[in-house]
Amino acid sequence: MDMCPKCHSSRIILLEEKRRSLAQELRQAIMNIQHGHTKLRDFANRLDSAKRILVSLRMANFLHYHWLEDKIESIQEELPAIKNRIGNQAEIVARRMAAETSGLIDYNRWTPEQFPFIEGVTNRVTEISNHYKQNVDDALNEVMPKLADVSTQLEGLSYHRTEFKEFYEHVELSVNELPVCALPDIKVVGSNFLKQDKAEGTLFITNKRIIFIAETGRLRKKTETIFDFPLVYLKEIEEVGRLSKKLVLRLKQGNLRISCNEETKKVLPDYLEIARRFEKYMQTDLQRVRKIEQKSVSISDVRLKIEGLVYALLSGDNQWSREEPSSRRQFATTRDLDPDRYRDYAFRKDYHDNSSRFRNHLQDMYGRTGHGYLEENRELETLRRDAIEIDDAIDETIRLMRNGHLVTEDFIRRYRGLMRDSYNTKREIERIARELSRYRW
Repeated sequence: MDMCPKCHSSRIILLEEKRRSLAQELRQAIMNIQHGHTKLRDFANRLDSAKRILVSLRMANFLHYHWLEDKIESIQEELPAIKNRIGNQAEIVARRMAAETSGLIDYNRWTPEQFPFIEGVTNRVTEISNHYKQNVDDALNEVMPKLADVSTQLEGLSYHRTEFKEFYEHVELSVNELPVCALPDIKVVGSNFLKQDKAEGTLFITNKRIIFIAETGRLRKKTETIFDFPLVYLKEIEEVGRLSKKLVLRLKQGNLRISCNEETKKVLPDYLEIARRFEKYMQTDLQRVRKIEQKSVSISDVRLKIEGLVYALLSGDNQWSREEPSSRRQFATTRDLDPDRYRDYAFRKDYHDNSSRFRNHLQDMYGRTGHGYLEENRELETLRRDAIEIDDAIDETIRLMRNGHLVTEDFIRRYRGLMRDSYNTKREIERIARELSRYRW
């Protein structure tokens, strides 16, 4: 059994293993800064998904709840400020971490006497990163309930759209008739005027009619429409019975008793009220939906900024901490590492910025604003600048990997994220370029 020669303790660990263990803990504490852009990316993906579902529902004539557009627009207006807040806090946290870890990044130089001090540094850095994670969560919690509410309502509308597929197989909507809801597993248990007064199927409600489609027959089963009444024929709906409660629809022709689950009993009167006053709830401006779909908030700049901060901390290169804060930081600082490459990059960037400013000045002078051309052209120039920055970040990542300044797992994660951003940016450039070409014709 191995024993310590000084204290004769059997609880020993190899010096190299202790160094690696401490270095791993410190590295993980520093990389917790990535929580900022990770949570922001997840939120942006959920927002984009909600927008896609909203557009598909509107195109399918599910025009319920006009306030969904209001809530999504409100979220989109708040998201840039939240993004800047997360990015700025990441830079502040990185500066504090740099002050704590100054001269301690190279774990090969650590001595056993330094281990207690390094453990204390790791604990402080971990506390700093946990505080930053909490701030990120608090910032997103301001808009998360809104998005959750929107997503819940969109899921409900998507469910009704799926159920309405059966409706279109048997019935057609009339002019200006719009779907409201589809309630399955409803049983007709009695009627004083229906010929088929025992059936189980789906109740469909539109802004003009109430339709019940069910499967009938014992040997030769078939699906057919049991009843189809104008909505104005419905006088009232009430619940009757003591133990086994049923709903009674009082129509112009007579009474109709149905049986359903408790959830359907709660929502059926609400949906009937929505159908009666559908003009109050429907969205009439479909162009507004298109504008919401086209408007997006890019978070690639925050991700690049945070990745750059993490790299600077892990590499021990704290030159960034002495620079003035910039609203558009580059992913990597290559001024000291590769002067020739930096001069080439700076020349290309300055030339691109100057030419863009001159072009925008001419467009403002001659008023080329028809069909939104000027606004989209400026957006195109911004995207092209972003594409150049991402390409340079990819080149820098490859160079760092080849020079041994980046471990394999960090390279794969960073390279994959950059390639994804590059692909999305180039697709957006192609889309805007196609639109501009149509405007020119």
